[in-house]
Amino acid sequence: MAAVNVYHTSVTTENLSRNDILQWINTALDANFNKIEGLCTGAAYCQFMEMMFPGSIGARSKRVKWNTKLEHEYINNFKVLQEYFKALSVDKIVPVEKLVKGKFQDNFEFVQWFKKFFDANYTDAQDYDPVAARDGQPLGGDAKATGPGAGGSSGIRAPPAPRVPVTRPAAAPQPSKPVTTTKPVQQQPPKTTSVIHRPTIPANHSSTINNHHQGMNNNENLRLQQEIDNLQEIIQQHAAQIAGLEKEREFYYQKLREVEMVCQEPEHEPLPHAQKILEILYTTEVRMNICNE
Repeated sequence: MAAVNVYHTSVTTENLSRNDILQWINTALDANFNKIEGLCTGAAYCQFMEMMFPGSIGARSKRVKWNTKLEHEYINNFKVLQEYFKALSVDKIVPVEKLVKGKFQDNFEFVQWFKKFFDANYTDAQDYDPVAARDGQPLGGDAKATGPGAGGSSGIRAPPAPRVPVTRPAAAPQPSKPVTTTKPVQQQPPKTTSVIHRPTIPANHSSTINNHHQGMNNNENLRLQQEIDNLQEIIQQHAAQIAGLEKEREFYYQKLREVEMVCQEPEHEPLPHAQKILEILYTTEVRMNICNE
């Protein structure tokens, strides 16, 4: 059996909104996903694959962790999804390392492709009970906040604080104004004001200063713009290098996945040194550093 491959590399007007995607998943799988980021567990994709192609990978579909919050179990679920893809000759590369981080953009792009893949392959030929297929386990949903400050309100309200009456102090008696006797005012001699003559600055002098400052600002702006252009060029070069490294990483990762799946295939005779190969594949970076020391 082979699936219909769908090639989707860019955003188009045919894409659904995040609310449409969540409604489709929750309705089809009787799930409770509140965010696109919740698809990082990989469990929903595995159940969709079993819905479209029942029994295509046999008992290995039972390894799916439905209600998990652990990243290594997310990776396990995506390994099951990759086994589906291999058994059905699906060409799509699953960016596991990006998806399990729970970032919106990565998961939204992948689920947009998967929706098109589902529409191209699902025939609705038989009834499918998603809850029974999960043995009644929940799928999706976020934990609700509890404790003080959590959403929702109970029927009991605290009584309002009693109001303390405020009394105003009695007005203090105004002191009587003392009676003063007036004295004749002596006339002061008129003050003479001196006029200070300030030197005037020629108008052409101020304009010369302004032109000088403007020229300095223009030179500084040109220097900064040139520096920005150089930095942007360096950023573009680094971005191209990173994109090439990511493609190379995905290439070798898929090669290692194929080696792993060959070593785990039960229908074939055990390969020589298969267990040793799996141990090398599963060795973590921390363990390798310890061995080198």
